[in-house]
Formats: sequence, C-alpha cells, structure tokens
Amino acid sequence: MIASVPAVAQQSGIDVTGYSFSIRIPDTGSVISAVAAISYRGNPAAPLRLDLVALTVDSVRVAQHAVPFTYDGKTIQLNAQRPEGPVEVFYRGAPRDGLIIQTNARGHRSAFGDNWPERARAWLPTVDAPRDKATVRFRVTAPAGWRVVANGTSDACQRICTWTETRPIPTYTMVLGAAPFTVSRHRPIIHGSDTIPITVWAYPEDSAFADSGPFLRATEIAETLERLVGPFPYEKLAHVESSTRYGGMENSTAIFYAEKPYVERTMREGVVRHETSHQWFGDAVTEREWSHLWLSEGFASYFDLVVGAALHGDSVLAEGLARDARAYFDSKVQDRPLVDTAEHDPNNLLNENSYQKGAWVLHMLRGSVGDSAFFRGIREYYRVYRDSTALSSDFQRVMEQAAGRSLDSFFRQWLWQPGAPKLEVRWRYEAVEHRVRLDITQTQPEAWGAFRLPRLVIEAVAATGAATRRVYTVDGRTTIAYLEMDAAPTTIRVDPDRRLLVQSTVLP
Repeated sequence: MIASVPAVAQQSGIDVTGYSFSIRIPDTGSVISAVAAISYRGNPAAPLRLDLVALTVDSVRVAQHAVPFTYDGKTIQLNAQRPEGPVEVFYRGAPRDGLIIQTNARGHRSAFGDNWPERARAWLPTVDAPRDKATVRFRVTAPAGWRVVANGTSDACQRICTWTETRPIPTYTMVLGAAPFTVSRHRPIIHGSDTIPITVWAYPEDSAFADSGPFLRATEIAETLERLVGPFPYEKLAHVESSTRYGGMENSTAIFYAEKPYVERTMREGVVRHETSHQWFGDAVTEREWSHLWLSEGFASYFDLVVGAALHGDSVLAEGLARDARAYFDSKVQDRPLVDTAEHDPNNLLNENSYQKGAWVLHMLRGSVGDSAFFRGIREYYRVYRDSTALSSDFQRVMEQAAGRSLDSFFRQWLWQPGAPKLEVRWRYEAVEHRVRLDITQTQPEAWGAFRLPRLVIEAVAATGAATRRVYTVDGRTTIAYLEMDAAPTTIRVDPDRRLLVQSTVLP
C-alpha cells in the first residue's frame, strides 16, 4: 500500500464537481495510458492541486492548450488561475496500488480498482478525500473478451465501455472492474416507471454459487433498506467478484467482494447485507472526516443485522449484537473514543469502535428514543444528507429533532468517551424490609469516566422461578438501589435483554 500522504481536499476555495477518465488497460503488463478531465469551481485565484502518486504526467491542457504545472510525484499543481472549462491531465504508468492488474484466483487476467481509503491517487488524479464528492465517468478500453463494470450506468459496449455516475460520490468508491465475467440479472427494484437493475458479476466458475448462495436475496435486501431508510440512491446495483484486499468494498453502484470466499464457498449473505447498506451510509451519505467513520461502518454493521432480522427473524439481530459486544470487549481499542480525532491513519480506524461499538450505539439510541422516532430520524438524516457529507453532530441534530428532546448526554458519552460501562453489582437480601439491596459500582478505568445509564434493567429470579424486574437510573460511580421481594432471590441478572453495551459481574 502507498504510504499515507495528506490529501489536498482542504485546499481553499476548490470544489471538484466532476471527473471524466479515459483509461486504456493493456493486453499485457500493467502500464496504463489515461486522460483525466476535471471540472471544478471556486476561488479563481486558488491553484488546483490534485493527488497522483508515482505516475508520469505528460501534459496538462485546457481547451487543447497546454498550461503550466508542477508535479513532484505526489501532487499536480496547476500554475494558472482557474480556467474556463475542464482541466485535462494526460498521464501513464504502472500503478503501484489502487488499480490492481493481475491474474485472479481462477487464473484469468483482470483489473480492479481498490481505492479505500486514499488509494485512488495511485491511478486517478483526484482530490482524494471523502469531503469532496463529485460525479464520475469512466471510458475504458479493455482487452478482448473482457467485460467492464464501473460506477453508474452504461450503454451496450464491446472493447470500449463508458460508464457514467451522475450523482456525486467520494473518490474512494470510484472504480472500474474488468475481467472475463459472467453476468446474471436478478429481479430489479421498481419505482413506478423507473427500474433499478440488480446484477451479479462473477468469474464463470463461481457464478452459479453466487446466484444461489450469498446473492439469492440481493433484491430483497435492497428493498428492505428502502422501506427502512429511503429510496435506493443510485441508478443500478452490481455485485462484483473481485481482487479487493477487503472482504467487501462498497463502491457506489458496483460493490466489490473478495474472490477468495467465492472460491472456497464460504461467502454468506451477511457481507452482502453489510455492503448493500453502505450504498445508503458511506456512499450516498459520506462521513466528512475519517474520524467519523462510524457513520459509515457502524451504520452498515447495524443495518446488516436489522435487515437480516427482517428477512430471517429477530434472532439475527440478537445474536449479531451479542457477537459484536464480545468482539468489542475483547478488543484493544476500548481506551479510545469512538470518534477518534487523534488517529490520522484511516486504516487504523477499521476497528471494533467503528464497526461493533458503532452498531451498538445505534441500537442503544433506538432503545432510548423508540422505534418510531429512531427510524423517522434515520430517514430524515438520509434525506437531508444524501449526495453530501455529514459529521456526527449532524446526525445528532437530526435525531434530536426526531426525538423531540436533547440527546447530548447520550452522544457525548458514547461517541466521545472511551470504553463502555463495566458494572459490579453486589446484592444482599434485607429480610425485615422484604427487599434486595443493590450496590452498583462502575469499575471501568478512571480515564474512561463514568457513564449515565437512565434505563438499566435488573431482574431478580425467585426460587419459584418467578422473575421481578425493575428499571434503575445509574448515574455516577456508585448507585444504591432496592428491589422489593418477599423472599431472597436465587439469581440476579443485569440487562437481561441485552439492550446496553455493558459488562457486568454479579456478586452476593
């Protein structure tokens, strides 16, 4: 992977509105030749700077006229005021990363874009950061016998294919895939007179497995997300077997999945639910800064389980959250806040905070505000920030409006405090008062701070099997509470329905 280089997206007064890439993939080797046309707006005096790593830039032109530029192997800078019309960059070379040209798992040569988090710059001259979304067009010349898929929609094509995405997307989801694919068509999503095609692109040896296994319910997954969140954000959805380094990569309209689980026949529906959820969260609504990655990964992790529950039963959600809690409490990131502004390498944010804790934050928020307000807020958040970017504060503001009350305490402790509550509950039965005394102590490290739990459920089970439940507010390091019972209980259970991300130890 290319070493992390700060993106140029924060350059003053520059907003890229569209990219158009013409790329020739060679019959042999990995040297591409390409032209990128960049349309942008903003301060005419601000120079355009583009990320591009370790390729050869032959010229930069505007309206077929060469313009002065500098290139240091990392950044192209246009040394002129903002021109009228697109800036064209003519370049070539063998990408070290980002565009992977190699022999795939089935022995066939192929090419796949793989941009996350800031690897588009290895083969595409871009403002390579999530805050600067743009439309994209790919015109790809591929070897004979290959089929090409990319973002957006395409006309019928042979060796030269053009794909166009008219909605702004982040650079990390701008990709192409080219290989000897077999393409199958699944039932489309129908919106009145509009049809959103759903296709599965797989190597011929894996096509039957893909269609009958992980992608069997590809359409139902997307339709369920539409009911829960809002309309599918793009013109088509292609599921693509690929050479991505990740298990799945949520490229807008063209999701890439690692080829190894296809070959080993271990791929399951869960990864499809997760990556499809990203089309709404991560792609259509994009985190403005990497430190807010949970707005992508936490959302996809939670809606994977929510959609799974809708299709297969509530146990999918309950069992998935239990796994997520175990993974989080076994992790090495508990001493970091979920929104970790001190971590500047996006790869290090691919951790149990962004995924598992992020999913739990949404589940606890749902429990706090109720289903109606929660999904109303989710739909409004999607509507307002679709095709744009958001921070956690934007999400909080929308959810507060949906709930009709401040949620500052909730978001402050779950997003900005490290860790989660670790409760030690000591109890004793007070026979004279016919009650159980509960001494609830938060034992997590001092550096994590104390958590406020406004609705902690504790259940006492009598010898007869009868259960008594009470809801308590835990605020501060130590809380004393009482539970009325005619006889001493045999068992005390903390959060028996697993509605909170807490660890608990019960001691007599």
